Amino acid sequence: MRDPLIPWWVEVHTTLPACQYFFGPFASLEEAKAHQPGYVEDLVHEHALEIVAKITRAQPEVLTLYDEEDLCWPAIASDGQGISPYERPTVLSC
Repeated sequence: MRDPLIPWWVEVHTTLPACQYFFGPFASLEEAKAHQPGYVEDLVHEHALEIVAKITRAQPEVLTLYDEEDLCWPAIASDGQGISPYERPTVLSC
């Protein structure tokens, strides 16, 4: 049985960039569910790939975990030439 004093969080994993995010804390499951779509939508707009979200009770020590090597993926065209702003992936503030 989970401790009812542990808050609810929206936990989101992406494969590109390889990140794990915790959004919260929330006082109730319903509150976390209400906020989850907004976090996923933000990551879609940031061009993150393979987004998986779940709601969990947790006490994360770090809110964003990431693979530093994956944060280099937007540097495909480091000068930014020839890529429209809509094609250029955005680095998230991990």
